Amino acid sequence: MRTARAGSRSPLAALDPVVPGGDRVLLAGVARIARVGRAAVVNWRRRYPGFPDPVAGTEVHPRFDRRAVVAWLLAHDKIEVPTGPTVASLVVAGSGGVTHRFLLDDPWLALADDAAGEDCLSGWSTDEDADVLAELAAGECGASLRRLTAPGTGPLAVLGEVRVIDRFRSGSGGLRVTLAWPARLRGDASEGRTGGVIRHGVPFAGSAEGCVCRRYDCGGLVPVSWCVEHGDAVNPAMDWHPGGGIRCTALARSRADTSVSAPA
Repeated sequence: MRTARAGSRSPLAALDPVVPGGDRVLLAGVARIARVGRAAVVNWRRRYPGFPDPVAGTEVHPRFDRRAVVAWLLAHDKIEVPTGPTVASLVVAGSGGVTHRFLLDDPWLALADDAAGEDCLSGWSTDEDADVLAELAAGECGASLRRLTAPGTGPLAVLGEVRVIDRFRSGSGGLRVTLAWPARLRGDASEGRTGGVIRHGVPFAGSAEGCVCRRYDCGGLVPVSWCVEHGDAVNPAMDWHPGGGIRCTALARSRADTSVSAPA
């Protein structure tokens, strides 16, 4: 069974346009839904005893209940529920600050479970996009991923070291590109048109009570220029990490556990 969320259109609606009074279809209509010839539907009626019986029409021009026909076609693997194209959208910036937007069809995203691992993203690309992407990722520091929107995950961003690790040409001529980056550099994309990622810093020394920097659950902060302890004039020593990434989550969980276990 498939259900659609409130306010959205059922994926089954794409199988065939429904018009007033169109809940009954001829053999030709069944053929259009299944994308086969009329003769194939005639053959199915003869071969399969469970094919829906006509609900109207004549012996020469029988009419079938559209919902019953669709259910039978799905149950017998004659059609599939259309899900639409799956696409990942990337905004990538090279070392020179040049930014490009790319689309990868049929993306596959694998995220590491710890900061020592590596994330991978692959998808089908055009030759032109693959060349530009490889050029952006070339160099000692690789590229930064300002924003990645892929099915099944929230918007991600990567501080740097994004590189192209594979370009696979299929027998049909399609080009599949694979990107990789250190998981420790991955975080949640910040809000706004530019995307990007908030870079937190955890001070190695305790912060003074007069610190005015914005703080986060992980204990990290984003310095403001006028802060006496962390501003532009002091260059503070910090343990930097991307906001919303693996290290940020681990630090926040550790602080939460410490506060719970501390005696009242």
